[in-house]
Amino acid sequence: MADRGDGATSDLTRKQEAFVVAYLETGNAAEAYRRAYDVDESARDSWLYVEACQMLDNPKIARRLAEVQEQAVQLAIYTRQSAMEELEAARSLAMGEAQAAAAVSAINAKIKLFGMDRPKRLEISGPGGKPIESEEVTARDRITRRLASLAAAGSAKGDTDGSE
Repeated sequence: MADRGDGATSDLTRKQEAFVVAYLETGNAAEAYRRAYDVDESARDSWLYVEACQMLDNPKIARRLAEVQEQAVQLAIYTRQSAMEELEAARSLAMGEAQAAAAVSAINAKIKLFGMDRPKRLEISGPGGKPIESEEVTARDRITRRLASLAAAGSAKGDTDGSE
C-alpha cells in the first residue's frame, strides 16, 4: 500500500500511485507508464500503449484517478473563485475610496486570472490541412468577433424573414 501524502494509504503500489500522478500531470497514459515504471526510451510503442491501457483499465487505478481528479477540480475551482472574490473586494474598496489606479489594477488582475490577456495562436486550415492564415488573438478579440458574427447573422435573418 502506498502512502498518498495525506496520511491515508491506497490499495495501489508505489509505482501505480506514481502512474496516477504522472497521468494527471501529462494526460497521457503511455508517458505516465514510461515515467512511473522507468521504461527505457527504446521500448516499443505498441507494447507501451498496451501496458498503459491495462493500467487505466485496472479498477483500483481507475477509482484512484477519479478521486484525485475530483480533488484537483475542487481545488482549482475553489482557488480561482476565492481569488476572484478577493479581487472584487479590492476593486470595490478602491472604487469606494476613489482610487482609480487601484481599481484598474484589480480589474487587470481579474483579466489575467481568466487568461483574457494572453494571445492565442489561431490557425485557419485550407485544402489538405495546410495553414493558410494565422494570427495572434486574445480572448477579448474572440468574444468581439463572435458577437459581431452573431449580430451580422441576426441582421441577415431579419432581412430574409420580411420583418422591418
